[in-house]
Amino acid sequence: TLNYDDIDSVSKLQKSQRYADIMQKVEEALEKRTVLEYKKLIEDCNHLLVDIENEIVIVHNFIRDKYRLKFQELESLVHHPIDYVRVVKRIGNEMDLTLVDLEGLLPSAMIMVVSVTASTTKGNQLPKDVLLKTVDACDRALDLDSARKKVLDFVDCVIVCDTY
Repeated sequence: TLNYDDIDSVSKLQKSQRYADIMQKVEEALEKRTVLEYKKLIEDCNHLLVDIENEIVIVHNFIRDKYRLKFQELESLVHHPIDYVRVVKRIGNEMDLTLVDLEGLLPSAMIMVVSVTASTTKGNQLPKDVLLKTVDACDRALDLDSARKKVLDFVDCVIVCDTY
C-alpha cells in the first residue's frame, strides 16, 4: 500500500537511474549537438515522455488531494495539471485571492472565475506540514514538466534540424 501522505512514496520516476541516465544523455546531446546512438536515445526518450506524463498525473492527483481542504473547486476550474500546479503554488495558503497575482498563469477570464469562486468558497488554511508537502509536490511537477520540455526539444531538434 502507498502512503499518500508522502510524495516520495507515490512519485518515483525522478529518483530512478533510468530517468537520470536518459536526461543526462539528452542534456549532453543538446550541449554538444551530437549523439552517437541517437536512434536508441530517441526510443528511450519516447518511453520516458510517456513515463513523465504518467508521473505528472500522479503528482497532480497528490496535489489535488492535499489542496481540496483549501480550495476544493479549483480542480474543476483549472483542468490542465501544470496550470493547476502553478496556480496552487502561487495561491499557497492565502485566503484573500485579491492579494494573489495570477496574471500570466491563466487567461484573464479564468482568473476572474477563480477569484469569484474563491470569494464564495469556504476553504480552510492548510496545516503547515500539508502546505509544505503540497508545495514540494508542485515543485516536483514543475521539474517533471521542465524535463518533458527538454526531452521534446531534443527529439524535435533531431527530427527537424537533422543535426545529430
